[in-house]
Amino acid sequence: MRDVVQLCVCPTCRGALAGRGDEFVCTGCGSTYPVENGIPVLLPPYDEVHERYRRNYETMAEDDLRSPIVENRFELMHETLLRFIGDTRGKRVLDVGSAYGSYLRELDGSSKVAVDLALPYLRAIRAESAIVRICGDAEQLPVRLSEFDVIIVSDVLEHLLEPERFVHLLRAECRDDARIIVHIPWRESLSQYESVDYEFSHLRSFDEFRFRELFWMFEVRRERDAFPRIDEPIIFRLKSRLPRRLYNKLVHVYFMTSLSEVEYRFRERWIRELPRREQGLLRFFEPQVKLLELRRRTSRDRISRSVVDAWARRLDAGAADPVVDR
Repeated sequence: MRDVVQLCVCPTCRGALAGRGDEFVCTGCGSTYPVENGIPVLLPPYDEVHERYRRNYETMAEDDLRSPIVENRFELMHETLLRFIGDTRGKRVLDVGSAYGSYLRELDGSSKVAVDLALPYLRAIRAESAIVRICGDAEQLPVRLSEFDVIIVSDVLEHLLEPERFVHLLRAECRDDARIIVHIPWRESLSQYESVDYEFSHLRSFDEFRFRELFWMFEVRRERDAFPRIDEPIIFRLKSRLPRRLYNKLVHVYFMTSLSEVEYRFRERWIRELPRREQGLLRFFEPQVKLLELRRRTSRDRISRSVVDAWARRLDAGAADPVVDR
C-alpha cells in the first residue's frame, strides 16, 4: 500500500497521508480514513445532502451490477471512447468516476488508477488486477493530479453537485501536458430523469456555452460527436437542406402515405446497427454525446488582459458619449 499512499491526499485539507495499520492518516489535519479490503475510503465529512447523494450512488452501483442500467454499453459507447483516448502505453492513467473499471481494463499504462464514489463498483474490480482502486469524491478528489499523464472524466460532470469544484482542482493541480479526456451527454433533456427511482441522477445538461463556461481555463485540442439522436424522423432533419417547396411536399407525403412507417423501420435498423453507421447518421442527426480532449491553458496561451481592458474602456467611453442634437 506504500505506493498507493504516495498517490493519495487528504480530501479534507489535501495534506499528505501516511499508512497506519488498516487506515490512512493525514499528516496535516490528523483525519483518519479506513482501508476496506485493499480499497482506501478517502471521503470527506458530509452534510446531510451529500450523505444522501453518496448513498444514492451506492444504490445505483448495486442495481447496475445486478442488471446494467444501459444495455450494450460497451458496444454503444465504450469502444468509441477507447478509440478516442488512443495509445496510453507507458502513461499513468487516472479514471475519475471509473465505475467497475471497464475502460482501464482495456487500456495499457504504466499505472492505472480507478476512483469512484461508489464502493460496490470498486469491489467489482478484481483485487489482483493491475488497477489501483480508491473510493473518493470527484469534488474533493483524494489523489495527486500532477502524477498523471491521462485523466479520463467519462459520464461524470452531469452527475456532480458542484462540478466547478472538480474543474478547479484540475486547473490547480494537473500538469500542462496532461491529457484530460471528457465524455459527456450533449444537449440532453433532463425531463427523462424526473420519474427515475434515484434522487440524484443527471443534474445538468451541457451545450457549447455551458461546457466552455465551465472549462474556460482549458483549451479543447480535439473533439468528436458520437451516438446520434435518432428519436426524430429523418424527414424533419432535412428542412435546412431542401428548398421550401420540396420540403413542404415531402412533409405532406410523409403524413399522407406509408412513408412514415417505412422511415420508422429504417431508423429502427440504424439503431440496431450502431456504432457501425454512426458517422453517416451524424451528418443528419445531432449527437447525444461529445468526446473532448483538453489541456490546461498556460500563461503563454492567455490573451493579454491589458489589451482586452483597453478595448473595454474604449467601448465604455463610446457608450458614455452624449448624443448631440443637430
